[in-house]
Amino acid sequence: MLRPNIRDVKIALHDLGEICWLMSLIFLIPTVFSVIYAGEYNPLHLMEQVYVFIVPATVMYLLHMVFRRVTSIRETRRKHVIISVALAWLIIPLVGSLPFLLSGTLSPLDSFFESMSGWTTTGMTMIENPEKVREDILFLRSLSQWVGGIGVVALALVVFMREGTVSMEYYAQEVGKQKLKPMVRGTIIETWKIYSMYTIACIVLLIILGVPVFDSINISFATLSTGGFTTHAESIGFYKNPAIEFVVAIFMVVGATSFLIHLRIFEGEYMTLFRNIEFRYMIRILGLSLILVTCFMYLAGGYHDAGDALEIGRSVFFHSVAAITCTGFSIGDISGWIQVPQSVLMLMMYTGGIYGSTAGGIKLLRFIIVLKVLKHSFDKLTLPKSAVLRIGINNRFLEYEEIVHIFGLCGAYLIVALIGGLVITSLGFEELHAFFLSLSAMGNVGLIDVSSVAWFSMSSLCKITLILLMWIGRLEIFPIIILLTSFLRWRGGREKQ
Repeated sequence: MLRPNIRDVKIALHDLGEICWLMSLIFLIPTVFSVIYAGEYNPLHLMEQVYVFIVPATVMYLLHMVFRRVTSIRETRRKHVIISVALAWLIIPLVGSLPFLLSGTLSPLDSFFESMSGWTTTGMTMIENPEKVREDILFLRSLSQWVGGIGVVALALVVFMREGTVSMEYYAQEVGKQKLKPMVRGTIIETWKIYSMYTIACIVLLIILGVPVFDSINISFATLSTGGFTTHAESIGFYKNPAIEFVVAIFMVVGATSFLIHLRIFEGEYMTLFRNIEFRYMIRILGLSLILVTCFMYLAGGYHDAGDALEIGRSVFFHSVAAITCTGFSIGDISGWIQVPQSVLMLMMYTGGIYGSTAGGIKLLRFIIVLKVLKHSFDKLTLPKSAVLRIGINNRFLEYEEIVHIFGLCGAYLIVALIGGLVITSLGFEELHAFFLSLSAMGNVGLIDVSSVAWFSMSSLCKITLILLMWIGRLEIFPIIILLTSFLRWRGGREKQ
């Protein structure tokens, strides 16, 4: 059992210093675009452009120096990694808000919102007209999602897929425990390589389809990370090109597929993808959504032309992929969709993508187990009392503690999303829209079902609520509980003294 205290936080801070050092380098990458798009190349003007990135890079390096001085005489354990990650996903967006603020792009709160949305790969934005924003700032948004996306994969490998859990055992059979368990560091490095290769492939395909190079880079970074930031207010709908939408949809699915599966694919084990139960469920859910929602919207809308059906199907397909892969891209305004289609999107945002991918949500593996438990409960009512039923995944039976943990997380996830929805409702949004936004933020999706006017005029409290939901959803609740427990134990100890 994890019982962290303030000493555990100190060990976590020591480890967090290495993350801060890496981030100090990452914050300097957008300066390349500062130089390319500077316009005039005199030293003073260039310094005005790049200082907005030098400042956060310097802050991160100073934090690295401070945190590394925190004494760490005990061995780093899993709970320390969890605390480090929880703090990192708070500190990095906070420091990452500086470029938006220093460049005059956004207000302080909006800057933090934009940064949190980027690093958690959510894709909700406070930038009303991206076309009017500096290219280096736009690239920072996409870069934050790209780095945040691979960070999610690393988090899944190091923290959530621990020994004895259903996810670890399932993917140990898929990949091979001899490869997965002792070589986590090597697996993460290989994942970086595959992640980069897919990103380059997406960039090349988009350029071939006529998307400008800068746009292609930003879209590809946001696609593989299942983030959703783009360089245009109309998102992917700006291009009005079905081929571009299809390529983006395919790479959204790639990003939402476990990179442990991609490792096997690159080793020549192509059928691993179709044997994976999560991927099969994803395809089934997308197929059902496409058929049912398209038919419902076509009939409810009173359409009679085949062209209308194709256009509706195109929109439903793209937004369904965006919802289940937890990517904030859109090709049109979904605020006008009726309740049933929006509810279907909400369900897909809740389930999310596959374990070990960049997607958010509760993850399909947990959703599948919940369905199996519900079926098990029904079978117990209809079969004799002497019947022995076990719940299994991939020929492995689940222990009672595992099922309790999964139901606890899924239930806590819904409760937090419900509370978020109630808060947003109290701030002026209709109930359905409020819960849609809550689930979208909690699942790190980024889709919004309200008008632009309503979105950009929301209150500060509503923005803070969405920021908290993004943070909680990205960390899947329990790391935050562990972090808070550490501080409460420290505070309780001080009061006793």
